[in-house]
Amino acid sequence: MPLSETTLLMAAGDLVYARGEDYVRYVRGLRITDVKAYASIQAKKVYQVELDWSGPLPDGFCTCPHHADGNFCKHLVATGLAALDTGRVAVDDSAGGTADASLEATVQAMDVDELRALVMTLAQRDDGVRRLLEIRATTTSGDHSRAQAELDAHVRNTLTFRGYIDYRRSFEVAEAASDMLDELEDHVNSGAADVARSALLIAMTRLRKLIEQVDDSSGSIGDQCQRAADLYAWACRLSRPDPVKLATWLVKFRADSPGWPHLVLADFVAAFDEKALGTYRRAVAALDRKLADRNQFGRFEIDNMLLELADHDGDVDRAVHMLAEREHPQYGAIVDRLRAAGRTHDAVAWIDRAVAEGRISSHGGGNDYWLSPDDVARTYQGLGRIDDAVAALRADFVRQPSVGSYRVLLDFAAGVERVDAERAWAYGHARQLASDRFAAGAVLVQLCLSDGDVEAAWQAADQYGPGWAWRELADRGAKARPVDAADLYRPELEKDLRYPNSKLYPDIAARLATMAKLYEQAGRSADFASFIAQIRQHYGRRPSLMKALDAKKL
Repeated sequence: MPLSETTLLMAAGDLVYARGEDYVRYVRGLRITDVKAYASIQAKKVYQVELDWSGPLPDGFCTCPHHADGNFCKHLVATGLAALDTGRVAVDDSAGGTADASLEATVQAMDVDELRALVMTLAQRDDGVRRLLEIRATTTSGDHSRAQAELDAHVRNTLTFRGYIDYRRSFEVAEAASDMLDELEDHVNSGAADVARSALLIAMTRLRKLIEQVDDSSGSIGDQCQRAADLYAWACRLSRPDPVKLATWLVKFRADSPGWPHLVLADFVAAFDEKALGTYRRAVAALDRKLADRNQFGRFEIDNMLLELADHDGDVDRAVHMLAEREHPQYGAIVDRLRAAGRTHDAVAWIDRAVAEGRISSHGGGNDYWLSPDDVARTYQGLGRIDDAVAALRADFVRQPSVGSYRVLLDFAAGVERVDAERAWAYGHARQLASDRFAAGAVLVQLCLSDGDVEAAWQAADQYGPGWAWRELADRGAKARPVDAADLYRPELEKDLRYPNSKLYPDIAARLATMAKLYEQAGRSADFASFIAQIRQHYGRRPSLMKALDAKKL
């Protein structure tokens, strides 16, 4: 079944799904194959996630305690939603909404006079409805000036605010801008792009200026500014602006850009004629000469405009030259253009160069600057270069040793019948990291746990130490060795108890309660009672800690 929000909701339930939505922002190192996604969730703690949607409902594995209890956890939900957001996963749209049948039936039953009276009442009560009717009237008469002036005034009034806009208030401003843009978008889509175009330009310009004066660290106002820019470009393509004036404005607006909103030639060029395109080229060339001595930051937008012109002209060699001569060659952008032009041999040559220079990574890979190791491996596999494909995935594991990069390596190896060899290599590298005292045996412990070999994980921890993987081992290895699992909590407890901190005491008590259960499972409750007695004696002058211990009956 395709991965979708619906199937994730069915697997997780309403409460866990809602919590998973809040954790999408913590997803890191997302890797996607045909029916799996791998990631780490980096919030207060770090968890490794593997989501699998090859069955009737999504399933998977997570290193968190909630999943260890047999639940479909919020981290699996977050990874699934992040995978859907990439657009690289087939989406199940079968659960789309339907119209309110009762409301539709009511409207259908009304006669014409009733509908007219209702529309006039709505127009008197709602300025948006009134403007909609006025714009419809102007499209009939051909005189847009009155409706356009009213829309322009509506935008100015909506985007006029008194006082400083702090972080909290920025969301109110963004909501007001969103409602206003909803109305303008309706006008554009209903055939009134000529009327709404000026208002959209005002909205975009005002929002850009507003961002420079407010606390928009959430990016909510910036999102609406970009939306206004996209709608303005859409309105220009649907209506009849003066093409030369539009071309001149576009160059100037981008030259003055503080970095937002993001405008590109491709979104406007359909509204140009040959004269306008020539005007645009000359204006860009003039800017290029003027900024020839500026630093790279100062030239960022002009370089983008030159690159877009090369793309528009279909001049792949010029585009590749521009992308290659920058401080850091943009390997991803170069390979994408060569592939689109059907120049596979040249694309592979650039892939080889990126690999040789170490410009492939699963963390941030697949963008303009970095190549994705998954894509590189698939390319090499298609060429029969299996050793090179495996080497690319090995290099990614070496760069970022994790369960995710390990599982991707094994998934690929399974398709070329090299699973045993790649597992042995990965374990050998993890042992080398452990012997070099890199985070003790954390990577080796995690690999063993990902393969379901809990005893091997304990052996690795005994030999090298568990490192950052101690909590995962404590959760998953508790059944086999409950006392050893409990004792993994001790170093962090000692650190947290070193200095008084009442905010930590409830969590410390909760961890001690977990340890108590584990000692009880092993039949050694008396030993743990002695440990608690030592804590009470040593920290007896911390009443908040004693209260937290009392609450857990410790």
